[in-house]
Amino acid sequence: MIVSNTSPIINLACIGRLDVLPALFGEMVIPDAVFYEITGVASNVPGASDVRTALWIHRHSVVNRLTAAQDSI
Repeated sequence: MIVSNTSPIINLACIGRLDVLPALFGEMVIPDAVFYEITGVASNVPGASDVRTALWIHRHSVVNRLTAAQDSI
C-alpha cells in the first residue's frame, strides 16, 4: 500500500505528470487531511480536480490510537 502526503501530488500535477503515480503504484491512499489540503484550500491548487475525481486515489481517516485509547479511559 502506498500512502502519500501533499507534496508529490501537487509537484507532479505542476509539471503535468500526475499520471506517474498510478503508473508506478496502481492505487494510492491519502489521509483525509491531505485530501482537504489539496482540494479544500482553493480550486487553483495543482491537482485539485484530479484528486477529487481520481479512481486510483483512496481517502482514509487517520486515528491516533494512543489518544483514542486514553480518551476512552
